[in-house]
Amino acid sequence: MQLNYLASSRLSHMLSILAARSWAFRPIDKFCRLITMIVVMAFFSSFAEAQDMPDAIVHQRIDFLQKSISNDQKGTIQWWYGWLAGYSVLTAGQGAVWYSSQETTLRQDMATGAATTFLGLIGQFVSTYQPQHFAVKFSQLPEGTSAERLSKMTQMEKFLTDRSALEIESRKWKAHLPSLGVNLASGLVTWIGFHRTVWDGVANFALNCVISESQIWTQPLRAKKELKRYHERFGGNESVGIDRREINYNFIVSAGGAGIRIVF
Repeated sequence: MQLNYLASSRLSHMLSILAARSWAFRPIDKFCRLITMIVVMAFFSSFAEAQDMPDAIVHQRIDFLQKSISNDQKGTIQWWYGWLAGYSVLTAGQGAVWYSSQETTLRQDMATGAATTFLGLIGQFVSTYQPQHFAVKFSQLPEGTSAERLSKMTQMEKFLTDRSALEIESRKWKAHLPSLGVNLASGLVTWIGFHRTVWDGVANFALNCVISESQIWTQPLRAKKELKRYHERFGGNESVGIDRREINYNFIVSAGGAGIRIVF
């Protein structure tokens, strides 16, 4: 505490000297130096606040963050293995029907269906969400001293913030393009490749879209929810750029046409 007080005193003395001298320069120089002083003061203010944070509050934050990260990890593991199992069952089942059936139309549907679900199965292994046990990593970080506890808390806060941003990014339009491309190819193969009607191709495309979009929109959102709860309890703001908009969509397939309705 004495060291912090001496550092703060020296900083105040230096800033007062800079403030006294800055007005001798041109207006643009005054403005630049004023902005520099504000930035420096804000940095040291946040640093001093972290240093002076009661140890009991630090412990509470670490406990909360550890549980939040653990919940996020559980949700990610459940989502990953759940869709891995689902795609595996669909691929094996459609492959078995294709092998055993003698009906041409059914065999074609099963072939395209098995191909798309197999690509979905492969997609799980390249997904941004992987069943990693990152909660264990943070639980093993040392927290024997005040500095170690502050460092651990900061790392966990950053991780939860990054995970929350990842959850938002994984739902944006770029994440939908690969599956839409595969589904469109499957529909075109059904329509043109197998010489079926255009509505057979549309139905194939729509059904595959339902599956792939369900996979995307069921991706974990626990980090975002936990981060919001963390800031509600301990103060602060969520990271800039986290989108709170909700998007509702549904597929419409009928004898007269087909379409996708999106409300956002």
